[in-house]
Amino acid sequence: MEIVNVKDYHLHFNGGLSDRDTTDMIVLHHTGGADIDASAKEIDQWHKNNGWAGIGYHYVIRKDGTVEKGRPDWTVGAHAYGENWHTIGIHLSGDFSVAEPTDAQIESTAMLLANLCTDYGLPIDEDHIVGHRDLMPTDCPGDNLYGEIPTIIGKANWYANQ
Repeated sequence: MEIVNVKDYHLHFNGGLSDRDTTDMIVLHHTGGADIDASAKEIDQWHKNNGWAGIGYHYVIRKDGTVEKGRPDWTVGAHAYGENWHTIGIHLSGDFSVAEPTDAQIESTAMLLANLCTDYGLPIDEDHIVGHRDLMPTDCPGDNLYGEIPTIIGKANWYANQ
C-alpha cells in the first residue's frame, strides 16, 4: 500500500487533549465561506481564537494535495459536535459550495483514507467515511465535495489494495 506523506508542523495545543478510545468513522469537511487554501497553521490559529485548544481537525488537505497534520490521531477532535469522541476529522481547504476540489486533493484524500482505514481496521465505505452533513444539519463539506465522496471511497479502496 502506498503511504501518504504527512507534513507535521508539531502544533502546540493549549491545555490537555483527551484520548479517543473508539475510532469507527472518518468525517470530511471543507473551509466554507471562502474558497481559500487554508493551512493547518492558519486553522489552528482560527480555532485558538475561538477559545479552543487548537485545530479541531486531525488532517488538512491543501489545494495542491499536501496533507498537513492537525490534532494527533489518538485525540478527540473538535470538528463534528457530539460526534468527536469516535471520529477522525479531515478538512479539505476550499469552499466546495462554489468551487471544485482539486484532483490533487481527491487523490491525497483517497490515499489518506486508505492509510487511516487500514490503521484503524475500518471498512472503506460510505458507512465509515462520511460528510459532516451526514451527522448534523450543515452544508459542510459543500455539494461539490460531497458529490465526490463515492469516487474518493473507490480510489481509497484502490490505494488500500496496492
